[in-house]
Amino acid sequence: MAPMAEGLSNRPFSVIDAGWFVTSPFLPNDSSWGDRLDLPNAKFGDMSRVAERIRKAGMRPGIWTRPLCGSHNDPYSLMLPLVKGRDAKCPVLDPTIPENLERISKLFRVYKNWSYDLVKFDYTTFDIFGKWGFEMLRDGAITSSGWRMHDNSKTNAEVILNLYRAIRKAAGDMYVLACNTISHLSAGLFELNRIGDDTSGNEWARTHKMGVNTLAFRGMHHGILYAADPDCVGVTNKVVWDKNKQWMQLVASSGTPLFISAQPEATGSAQKAMIKKCFALASQDLPLGEPLDWMESPFPKRWKLMGEEVKFEWD
Repeated sequence: MAPMAEGLSNRPFSVIDAGWFVTSPFLPNDSSWGDRLDLPNAKFGDMSRVAERIRKAGMRPGIWTRPLCGSHNDPYSLMLPLVKGRDAKCPVLDPTIPENLERISKLFRVYKNWSYDLVKFDYTTFDIFGKWGFEMLRDGAITSSGWRMHDNSKTNAEVILNLYRAIRKAAGDMYVLACNTISHLSAGLFELNRIGDDTSGNEWARTHKMGVNTLAFRGMHHGILYAADPDCVGVTNKVVWDKNKQWMQLVASSGTPLFISAQPEATGSAQKAMIKKCFALASQDLPLGEPLDWMESPFPKRWKLMGEEVKFEWD
């Protein structure tokens, strides 16, 4: 990817996603659940050296983490209760316990010592409450029956804000990209926030629903609460390039952060040329893109981008 950002003074990040750390012996194939989030697996080895190699390639190193993962041999007293929807194989640290907050803070200090410039942390809302947002709406309750934290003297908002503040303090001058967080509690603490659900490198319909829609209706938070991340452009052979090309153009021209996840086998000369063009756009401070037909469609096709109207064909 670095050659496609050649000549740009505002260098892109290269963010290592889940899968770099030691997994749980109970879930050896689950790359998003770690037993030790401060210990790399054999495939990655010395993470400081990985960061150095990324820098030498011309990119800025970033890393993914899931801070509330407990280890399989941690005492149960440190964990949130097991309720419906929470697998016993995934012990979740209770964020109201000071020992756990210090443990989480130490994680971020480790990443800083490894010389990473950005940390993306994920899953905290799901891990704390044991549900995704759509499940809360469906069930009519934020949590399952029997759920509680160790310290019941604080509200959920206070508990989450304490966690976010601990992460922010420990991260120091690293950029923090929050994912699966409470939007208004993230404001003013984290430089970037994922504003929607995952887009997809497997099917265009999901990117259409979770990407285009999210950017149209949550993009106004950009530059006000945080830098609003509408999620990746997944360049793969499973998604038709004509659609992905338009999604890439929209994000790059919208003034919001652009993340590209490109499989080498799906990245030919046409894709490389487009990525280079979009990196150049995204490296600038552009005006926020504005959906123009948002009253008529949940997936706006007409946008005002860099002062001009642009029409996309999503269907």
